Formats: sequence, structure tokens, C-alpha cells
Amino acid sequence: MKYARMAIVSIMMLVLVFSASACSPSSGNSSTALGRVTDYRTAKLQLLLKNEPAPDFQLQMPDGTTLFLSDLRGKVVLLNFWGVNCPYCVVEMPYLQKAHDELAADGVVILGINTGEPEKTVSKFVTSKKLSFPIILDPDVYASILYKVQYLPTTYLIDKTGNIQITKIGAFKDVNEVIGALKTLLQ
Repeated sequence: MKYARMAIVSIMMLVLVFSASACSPSSGNSSTALGRVTDYRTAKLQLLLKNEPAPDFQLQMPDGTTLFLSDLRGKVVLLNFWGVNCPYCVVEMPYLQKAHDELAADGVVILGINTGEPEKTVSKFVTSKKLSFPIILDPDVYASILYKVQYLPTTYLIDKTGNIQITKIGAFKDVNEVIGALKTLLQ
């Protein structure tokens, strides 16, 4: 009888704890807007080859608009898969920000696809680094699987026709390398 009462009290305590956490906001008080990969349909995996179409997926941009990657045709796209806990990714982020600042007006879109980390962690990082290019959460690593990402950072540069032109595994060494690669696709 004593054990039954203890079990009931324990279960009631657990219910209270879970009820309280379910009612609290999950994203904290962060004001950083993040996007999200939103299309989780089964997609045909394809080879990721130069001059071949970049695999398409749907995403919600930080401003709330929903689009497919293919909707960005006509622009040069840098698709960077990264993580907060990846030291090379952290070093590379300011290079991507500077490239965004310099080339966004020329039709370059830089998308940072975060691979499976909690929104609160990513939001805190984005705020602390003052990143203004779109950061897209990939909580179920859908896009990461579609792009066969095995190492972070991994970057794909996609030309104006929607074809992969450059695949880079590892971090860019400096901002000039990022800008130089993007400018070759703008010509």
C-alpha cells in the first residue's frame, strides 16, 4: 500500500511537471527570426554532380514566406550546411556574412542550413554573431540527407540556372575565397 501511494504521487508529480513545461514557450525570449525546412516528403535521391540540378526542397524563410529552392533560379545561391558546435563553421560564419553584405544586391542568396540543432541554441548563436543572411533550421536533417552531408561545414554553390557548380567540404579559408567563388558564378 505504501509503495502504491508513492507510485501515484510520483506519477502525479510527473504529470504536473510535463503540464507546466507544455504551457511554457519553447523558443525562449529570443527575437531572432529563423527559417525552417518545411518539406519532408520522400524525395528521390539524386547524384550531386557539377552542372546537374540542385535537389529541390521547400523552406520557410525567416520572414515567413515559403518557397522551394528552385524558386531562387535566376540568382546565385550558396547553400551552407553548418552547426553551432562545429568550430570550423563558427570561424566561417563571418566570411559568409561579409559575402552576403557585399553581394546580396547582385543577386546572391546565402542560406545557412543548420543541421538538427535546437532553435534556442541556433537563435542565440545568430544573435551573438549578428548574422543577417537567412538561417534555416533543418530539425529532421531532411535537406542534409538530400544533399548527402557527412561533414560540417559543407557548401554547395548553385548557378543562376539551378545547377550545382561547386561543392566544398570544409570551411572557406577567408572571405576572399567565398566572394571569389560567388563572383565566378555571377559572370
